[in-house]
Amino acid sequence: MKKLILLTALLVAVMAFAACTAGGNQEPERRTLVMGTSAGFFPFEFIADDGRGVIGHYAGIDVSLAARIGEYLNADIVIQDQEFAGLIFALQSREIDFIAAGMTIRPDRAEMVNFSVPYFTAGQRVVVLQNAPFNSVADLEGMIVGVQLGTTADIAITDSHTEGNVTFQEILRYNQPVTAIMDLLSGSIDAVVIDAPVARGFQANYPDQLHIFYDPNNFFGPEQFGMAFHLEDTELLAEFNEVLSRLIAEGYVDYLYNYYMTEFTPE
Repeated sequence: MKKLILLTALLVAVMAFAACTAGGNQEPERRTLVMGTSAGFFPFEFIADDGRGVIGHYAGIDVSLAARIGEYLNADIVIQDQEFAGLIFALQSREIDFIAAGMTIRPDRAEMVNFSVPYFTAGQRVVVLQNAPFNSVADLEGMIVGVQLGTTADIAITDSHTEGNVTFQEILRYNQPVTAIMDLLSGSIDAVVIDAPVARGFQANYPDQLHIFYDPNNFFGPEQFGMAFHLEDTELLAEFNEVLSRLIAEGYVDYLYNYYMTEFTPE
């Protein structure tokens, strides 16, 4: 009887070990993660033509990064495209799982979201028409300036105007930068302030009409982009950071920037 009991106990232990081992070798259950973005921000997120989308008809550095991270995490990435200014609220209200939208890491935003490791260093540029007599932000005194609503450019230009450092005739705030560029090309406004890679993308599309410059008086400081997560989603943040850090080290972000700036033009 004792031998039977011992054999039974050993069998149960072996079966339990086998079950644990098998479970440990299984891939985690596939999940769906909703990425919030604002798809008018070439080369980071935009609507691609000719079937060249990475997730649905969306493409761009952020889209490709999210898709690659999803592969590592056994997750399907679904894109929710909306206005940039509403992205943090959408994250806080759990409408989306993370933000990938060329979002600058800022202390005020960091009070509302958790940022990933920075994956791109950018900065603001001023876009004007060719031969326009502007070479600094100070030259835009009394001019009409366009910015994308809720962005770092919006904050910097608004603060300057409010504090009287450089005052503008009017600050026009757009939901999408392409609309601002169209108004610039038509002569409705005098300048557009926007992130450097986005400015370069528009200049590449209109090389004979647009000129971009960086303020020589350091009106804008350096900026770094990060993906944003709900303050409570620390595990998801850690998962993304592990993969994102690896991709950065492998040069994948640099590759994506060069690829999109070479192969695509703004929509």
